[in-house]
Amino acid sequence: MPKAMAFDPFQPLPASSAPDFEDGDATTRDGVYVFDDERIVLAVNVALATRRPLLVFGPPGSGKSTLAPNVARYLGRVCHTEVITARTEPEDLLWRFDALRRLNDAQIRKVAPTIGAYCAQGVLWKAFDPYRTVPGPADKQPAAVAYGRHTGPAPQSVVLIDEIDKADPDLPNSLLVPLDTLRFTGPDGEEVRARPGAEPLVVITSNNERELPAPFVRRCILLSLEAPDRTHLLKVARSHLGAHYDESMAEQVADHLLRIANEAASTAGPSTAEFLDTLRACHELGVTAGSHTWDLVVEVALSKGRGSARTHE
Repeated sequence: MPKAMAFDPFQPLPASSAPDFEDGDATTRDGVYVFDDERIVLAVNVALATRRPLLVFGPPGSGKSTLAPNVARYLGRVCHTEVITARTEPEDLLWRFDALRRLNDAQIRKVAPTIGAYCAQGVLWKAFDPYRTVPGPADKQPAAVAYGRHTGPAPQSVVLIDEIDKADPDLPNSLLVPLDTLRFTGPDGEEVRARPGAEPLVVITSNNERELPAPFVRRCILLSLEAPDRTHLLKVARSHLGAHYDESMAEQVADHLLRIANEAASTAGPSTAEFLDTLRACHELGVTAGSHTWDLVVEVALSKGRGSARTHE
């Protein structure tokens, strides 16, 4: 690998894996991610160097959604997450307007003078400028945003925009300017921009369920993940389970997972998380491979009706 990589998962984690903000989006500290593909590490570093979004494609279970929070852990950054649905509006990533609160204020004749008083920060606003204050309610006093009580340099962050292909096609196009310039216009006409030296890493995932607009894709660094193979599954199990790792059990569950995935080629096979759930269940319950209980555990935790593969066949 080239020298001077900003992101190097093969070095020890920083003493503090993320800023200690009281933010529900902050990344967890107990995750494990196996970075055994140098393409992943290189793609993250290219995205950091170019300040371009990292667009990650891959089948379910390939580790798309868990990549961003684990990169944040290694970089010592906070992670903000937005899971996209068919109902997600483009503005939701910038701010959310609370129409109900404004209606309540109108009923008691205490409407705030600005729209911004009724807007909550979206993930991009939090990542670009977490220290910005927003107008308060009808008393016209400024109210600090969630990070307002903290001083010092703005915290660096990672933004996860998960499953963007589930959104209306207009959503990716609406992100062209904010992601390209790292700035946007707020609800009251103010400019919100990323602070120099604190530009976020934006990770966007797609299941390839819908083709994304070409101009959007051109502005991203692309990374395509493959479904995990047997070697990778065993590395993941070893990393997560530690002293509880049973190689023989892990091999049998991995083989069963791959058999199910092959038979259910037209649908999503079991994920890595389901693989780990099965191993943890077998360990906690003292289940041995080949037993009737083993069949049941694998059926409810891994197979789940996918394909026709069963452990006793």
